[in-house]
Amino acid sequence: MDTAVKDGARTPWRDWLAILGRRSRPRLSKVERALIGANGKALTVLVTALHARGHLDVREFSDLLGIFSVVVGEDDDLEGMILAVWAGLLKDSVSS
Repeated sequence: MDTAVKDGARTPWRDWLAILGRRSRPRLSKVERALIGANGKALTVLVTALHARGHLDVREFSDLLGIFSVVVGEDDDLEGMILAVWAGLLKDSVSS
């Protein structure tokens, strides 16, 4: 599996985090946005390691997490959006 990080590249999840930080409700601080991004990247490293060892498929997990984000979003919109961002991070990690 090839994983690449594009320096300074605009990705949908980065745009979403920027918009979320400007929304009137909920308003996230720069630190909160950074924590969301860092947790998503840590999840990506974990899932990538499991994928490399043949335990898990990153795309399948990303799709599952995306579906889960919709379910969670029914009760807590912000948590659902954060999970959706993480699903996007995982998708970006396997896209060429």
